[in-house]
Amino acid sequence: MVTRKDVAELAGVSSSTVSRVLNHGYVSEDVRVRVERAIQTLNYVPNRVAQSLRMQKLRQISCITHNIANPFYSEVLLGIEEAAYHSGYTFSLYNANFEVRDYEHVVQQGLHDGLIVMSPVELMSQLKNVMQTLPTVVFWDWSSQSPIPSVHVDLEKTMRTGVEYLVQNGHERIVFLGMDARDSRENPRLHGYVQAMKDYGLMVDESMLQLIPKWQDNFRNGYNQMKRRLLAGLDFTAVAASNDLLAVGALRAIQESGLRVPEDVSIVGIDDIELSQMVTPSLTTVRIPKREIGWSLFELLHGLMNGAVKKNAAVEHKTELVVRESVASIRTRLRAR
Repeated sequence: MVTRKDVAELAGVSSSTVSRVLNHGYVSEDVRVRVERAIQTLNYVPNRVAQSLRMQKLRQISCITHNIANPFYSEVLLGIEEAAYHSGYTFSLYNANFEVRDYEHVVQQGLHDGLIVMSPVELMSQLKNVMQTLPTVVFWDWSSQSPIPSVHVDLEKTMRTGVEYLVQNGHERIVFLGMDARDSRENPRLHGYVQAMKDYGLMVDESMLQLIPKWQDNFRNGYNQMKRRLLAGLDFTAVAASNDLLAVGALRAIQESGLRVPEDVSIVGIDDIELSQMVTPSLTTVRIPKREIGWSLFELLHGLMNGAVKKNAAVEHKTELVVRESVASIRTRLRAR
């Protein structure tokens, strides 16, 4: 393996001079040209880890995410990776599957300049000590003030947007398909559904809550829960799913039962993952700007690591309704009959 000493010998300079060239220190133009030419000739690759350790900066961040299999988180991670790359950082990833695991120990054993947490409510207690010593930012699921720098989306408002669109199209019997957690901090989407129904003077019927186990909001559970729901009879006209994976699973189950979407049942999702455009009918959903959130998380962390961001800094991203083909108006449907 080519070393710095080899470069120095070929260029006719000392190893310390090679170091100055690599670290953009002062050397004469003639010396710089000779060293750069020697680097190219020998295909020398500097050990950036060793350089970082000497400078007490690793240019390495870590991220703990809820579920890498979920396209929502994958898209956010792409944004983090892009932003990190543009600033000369790499990052390591920990997948939080919420099994018993000491994340504080895992993170402290690694080499990191900073940490991004994308599951703050569940992991906050485990990472409390880490956050006191390691620059940390979180992706926050609700708009309340975070004790550390955060990027957040008002998911309660996001769900209200979807439910309001269904109500405005004449739907009153709307099934909520989502996570089983009543704490508004852990489940702002359910809270948003309840608030939207109340805002329009509609009864919040417990039988309309199709709840799934915590953190199991995937395609298969959307499919299975809707299959189970349909066996009890069609007593609803619309479904408000807490994410697109659940919505697509529900859509498949409804179609397999012989019903039509949106003619018989309308569906709204949340997230606007790529799959929502590919199903038939394409899914009406509320878009969350995933890639932009990833960029914001890194930029906030980068600012924190460099002392340019206050510890109570917060960035909020807005959501928007994306109307496609999975919602029909009750009034239009009645006229058609």
